[in-house]
Amino acid sequence: MHNIDKLTKSHQAISKTISFATIRDLITDAEIQTVYRQLGYTWRQRLLPPPTMVRSMVYRSIHRNRSIKTLLTDIAAANIQIQTPTDAAWCRARSKLPAELWPQLIQHSEQRLTRLVGHKYLYCDLPVFIIDGSTVSMPDEPQLVKTFGYADTKHGMSRFPVARITFLVRLGVQAVCSYEIGHYRTGEDAQFNRMWSKIPNHSICLFDKKFCSFYNLAKLRQRHIFVVTPLHQKRKPYELIKAGKRIGNDQWIVFLQLAPQLRKRYNDKSLPLCLPVRLIRVKFRHNGKFRQMWLVTTLLDHIKYSSSSVIKLYRQRWEIESRIGSLKTTLQMKVLQSKKTKNAYYEVAATVLAHNLVWTVIHQASRQTGIPPERISFLGAARTILAFSIRLQTEDICERHKVYAAMLYHIASQTNLYRPNRIEPRLVKRQTRSYGFLKIPRGKIRKIA
Repeated sequence: MHNIDKLTKSHQAISKTISFATIRDLITDAEIQTVYRQLGYTWRQRLLPPPTMVRSMVYRSIHRNRSIKTLLTDIAAANIQIQTPTDAAWCRARSKLPAELWPQLIQHSEQRLTRLVGHKYLYCDLPVFIIDGSTVSMPDEPQLVKTFGYADTKHGMSRFPVARITFLVRLGVQAVCSYEIGHYRTGEDAQFNRMWSKIPNHSICLFDKKFCSFYNLAKLRQRHIFVVTPLHQKRKPYELIKAGKRIGNDQWIVFLQLAPQLRKRYNDKSLPLCLPVRLIRVKFRHNGKFRQMWLVTTLLDHIKYSSSSVIKLYRQRWEIESRIGSLKTTLQMKVLQSKKTKNAYYEVAATVLAHNLVWTVIHQASRQTGIPPERISFLGAARTILAFSIRLQTEDICERHKVYAAMLYHIASQTNLYRPNRIEPRLVKRQTRSYGFLKIPRGKIRKIA
């Protein structure tokens, strides 16, 4: 049994130089030690123990330059009297981290955020979760190609491996509760099914129509998990209305049937023969034209859960798109840097943990200033945390509290404009492609050139 309570002076010095680690209340040595003990792991006294490694990976996730050399350069520049680890030493220390550590730390960060926010973002005393998927690219390495595969697009096979990733985000809290990453051909629906255990009973799920299957609605209802989602494109609303019952203006109780071939494929005797759901017609105006959308929900009580409140609730599903944008654009998870499968998993986990920790600071700033957290800029918060890191390295507790309060006020001052119903085309004005695409191995193109 190795001693994990007494850390070396070198470790303590390195830990203080890592910018994000200066906010010790967010991810402490004691928390990581507790998780290690629960998982049955120990570690030896060395220059880069697990707490330092976790903080350094989180710091690397929020820094604009995600290279290992930049991270080690920042450590060396902050304190020239300590022994700076090499790239190889840092990589070896990273490889010794257990894979089970990251889900526990992400869960702790989500629970901390939930306690901080309290019951502010409940819908009729029920917590709300949002589900959506995306993809991430990575270097063209044989190991990553074997694990994740290439994407088959309308322009042909992708030039880099692409992984499918699905997120589970808590509404209002903005914390990523869980995620699943796998081969590109893995369906988002299958990844969502593996995250069911992370969703507590008596809650609500918001998701796209691609998740609106009979199986998902029925199995979630068995756990008293309610759903709000658009009607699947293969179901015809007016045929459902004919066999249903009108319960109010633009809302009906209808019954969904499961096709016999699908019932045979699921081979689940707990599935009901038919499922009663509430169908709501949403009318809106887009580009000067009147349009309509059909929502399906298992919240059958139209008195307690009015149609207007359900529609308003579903409009907040767009929050997960902003969270995915923060992860992929602001934290640069769109293109991973790791060249091995295990390191790619760790890089994604560290980025998700960094996302949750930044949102913890944002909610603290909102609580101190009264500015709604959804108005505070995520990018501004991440940059401010890095900028104030040097001042937060002070040992004086009173001075540290003053600097931390000033950092929160500065974070709260960087707000996004309130732009509801904003529509922006996915186009750029400045030309970005200066060169053609490399579609064959670099070694062959060198011979041709």
